[in-house]
Parts: sequence; structure tokens; C-alpha cells
Amino acid sequence: MASDNGIPGGGKVVLPLLLGRIALWINYVYRRRQEEVDDTEEDYLSRLPDDVLRSILGNLTLRDAARTTTLSTRWKYLFASTQLQQQPTFRFKCTNMFGVRHFAHSHCSYNQEKDKFMNGLYQFLRLYSGRTVDSIELRCCFVREFPSAFTHWFQSLSRISVQSLYLSFECYPSSSRKLLKFSLEALSQSLEHLILSSCVVLSSPSVRFNSLTTLALCSVVLTSGHLEVILSSCSNLKKLTIDISELPSKLQLTGTVIDVVILECVGVKEIDLHAACLRTLVCKIKNDVTFFFSFVPMLENVMVSRCFQLFKYSYIIGDHARDLPNQVKSLTLQFFPDQDDFPIANPTEMKTFRKLTNLRLIPVTSHGILQIFELSRLLGDFPLLQSLTFAVFKVVSVMERTRSRRPPPSLKGHNRLKEVIYYGFDGSEIEMEFVVYILKCAIVLEQVFLSPRVISYFSCGPHPKANASFSEEKRNSIQQKLHGQALSSKARVVIE
Repeated sequence: MASDNGIPGGGKVVLPLLLGRIALWINYVYRRRQEEVDDTEEDYLSRLPDDVLRSILGNLTLRDAARTTTLSTRWKYLFASTQLQQQPTFRFKCTNMFGVRHFAHSHCSYNQEKDKFMNGLYQFLRLYSGRTVDSIELRCCFVREFPSAFTHWFQSLSRISVQSLYLSFECYPSSSRKLLKFSLEALSQSLEHLILSSCVVLSSPSVRFNSLTTLALCSVVLTSGHLEVILSSCSNLKKLTIDISELPSKLQLTGTVIDVVILECVGVKEIDLHAACLRTLVCKIKNDVTFFFSFVPMLENVMVSRCFQLFKYSYIIGDHARDLPNQVKSLTLQFFPDQDDFPIANPTEMKTFRKLTNLRLIPVTSHGILQIFELSRLLGDFPLLQSLTFAVFKVVSVMERTRSRRPPPSLKGHNRLKEVIYYGFDGSEIEMEFVVYILKCAIVLEQVFLSPRVISYFSCGPHPKANASFSEEKRNSIQQKLHGQALSSKARVVIE
């Protein structure tokens, strides 16, 4: 019986047997074309249906499959459509082209290879013109050597309808004075996602990115006024990420952005938030930054951290809490308890968070939670709190050994708290006292989750103890000590 594609005996059986001969045939025709020999023999293979030819291309090496583009226009478009299905992201890296390792790659000095790299970029434009490509990644450190050629290539991407574009202009960390100055005028205005890395970003009032929804800037330099112009040109931007970059001393965030993430940036001293749609703000800062919450009626989730050697509880709570709008529902603070005397007294500004329902505190400390906070007051300042998370980073301190023990806190019922999560829990006596206190004062408590894992809400990579867990013996011991302590009949203790 003949199959639907016209190959006797079924395509699934015959196709693998044909691949070797097909590759030889393609190489033969390719060599004949290269030698400019007139091949008048009838091309029976090209008469097969498209789905069969795509299957053939899918089983060839990329080199052999690319050679089919010289056979005819039909083969060219078949190759392009096959690659779109197999490779959603097209990556062009000068490090790969020159066969050098990333960390050993200081600059590209091979002119012949640079020409090949540029030819590859323009061949890509010819192959995929008029089509839609999900993602393109370009990492190249010699863009400044061919400014006109690269500008033309960036502008020509509009013919391909690229949805996501990642551009990096350095192959190794470089001084900001040597970074390429890159203007957004060179980019297609139909982009949906854009990542720029290792450049000085220049804006243009005439550019409009009406389709752009996510913008990420990594290791860039932003001078005064440029970010504001960029945001005003993006009428549909949803998420903005700025990572390890140099920022101007004053920064204003405006527009339609919903999520803003600023991590480990330097230079900025004031951030003015005037974004009507902003819901989430995440900041990990290296210096004292004053936030002005000028107009953020939708803001609900705020996460703030500072570098370990600098951030202090008095700054992170007091200065940031003072102007934070009271509609915020979720607050995450990473801090270093800097007081000499414990417990820490919450500033009066914290009373503005009467509507807070989710609180995450990430202390970097050698002290127990009961030593740092007066829990009855902490919970009293958040009467609507439903979820409380501690993610403790433990550090070694000699002072901890000699610090006198405080009497247990007075019990004060909390009628909204349903969930307590404790990361970095080691089952010590003082930590067990904290858990018992929560079990006895939370009237509607549903779950207490205890884990020795160390969780970071601000770092990109996992902590060495991110996968830690208790032994079965330790877990049973903790469970027995907490059994029957809960005031709420619904409460359960989960130990990881």
C-alpha cells in the first residue's frame, strides 16, 4: 500500500534509509552549482510534497540543510520554515564564530571572520524576510567598527517581524567610558520584548514602541532624562527591569508600567514614582535612595533590600515606610538589625500599614526572631495580616553567645493571621519558642511551614543551602515538641 505522501511502503520506514543518499545528492548538486555546471537532469526529489521535504530537512545536519537553499526558491522557503519550527531563538555570537571562550575573549581581531559574521547576518535577513521570528539574540563586541552596516541590519529587522530581541555589545566586562552609544532609533518599532546589555542607552522622542511590553536593561549607562523619554514612547509597557547599571542621580518612573525591578544599580539617589498602573516595585540598592511615591494608586507589592554591609533596619523601615501608600498589601524587607539593644522598636510610620495582608521580613542576623522583635507589638501593628514570612540569613557573631535571654513575650491574640512561613529555621530552642508563640496567639491559624532552606527573594542564583532539609529524626523531634500547642483547631505544622 502506498502512503499518503507517495512513498511506497510508508514514509516512516523508507525515510531513514534515504537520508544518506539524500545528503549525498544535495552535496553533489551543491558542488555542481558551485562549479557552475549546467545540470539539466530532472529533479524528482523536489516533486515530493512539502511535509516530506520538511521531514528530510529536519533529519539533515544544519550545514546540509542550509545548502538546499541554493537549489530553488521552494527549497529556500522550506528551509526557513523548518528552522523556525526547530530553533525558536536565533543566536549570533562572535565568540562562537571565532571559536574562543567567553572569559578568554577580550576583543575580536580577525577581519576575515568579521566579514563572515556580517555575511551571516545579512544572509539571515534574506532567508527570513517577510516572516515572523520569535527571538533573536546578538552578542557582538565589534559593532562600533561597522556602525553603518549594523544600523542597517537593525533597521532591516522590521522586514522579519521580530518579537523578542536581545542585544549585547560587549563580550567581557568593560569600563562604562568605552561602552557603545546605542540609539533606540535603530530598532524596529514592532518589537514586543527588548533586552539591551553593555551599552550607553540613548533615547529619541520621535521613536514609538507601541507593541513593546517588556524592557530589560543590563550593565548599561543611563544619563539624565533618557529613561523618562523611553518610558513615554512605550504606550503598552508592562515590565521594566534595570540590572547592574549606572543611573542618573534622579530617576522618574512614569507610563503604563506594571512591574518595576531595579537590582544592584549605582548612582541614583532619588526615585520618583508617578505610574498609575504600577503594582509591584522590587529594589535592591547599594546606597541610600529616597523614594517619592507621587502617584501610585495601584501599588500593592513592595520589595526592598540593600547590600549586606550597608543596609540597616532603621533606614529600610523608617525612611521607606514613611511615604509608602496605605493600599500596599504585600511588603518584603531585607535588612540588617543594627541596634545594640533588642527588641527593635517599629517606627511610628509602620502604623500606616494597617491594611497590609502579606509581610516578608528577611533579617541578616545571628539573633533569634524573639530577640529581634517584640512579637506582640509587631503583630499588633498589622491587624489585617494574613501571611507572615521570615527568611533568615544567619551570620556568626561572638556577641550572641553572651547576650542575656529575654523573658517570653506576652500573648496577644491575632484574629487574621492564617499562615506563617519560616525559612532558615534550624530547630534551636529560641526558634522553637517563636513557633510556639505563633501557635498560641494566632486564633485562625491554618498552617506553619518550617524549613532549613535559605531563600533569597533578590538574588539571581540559589543559596548553597537552598535545597537543605531536615533528617527524618530531626523532623519527628520538632513535630513532637509542637504537638498540641496550637490554639486554632485548623492549624497544622509542615516541616520540610
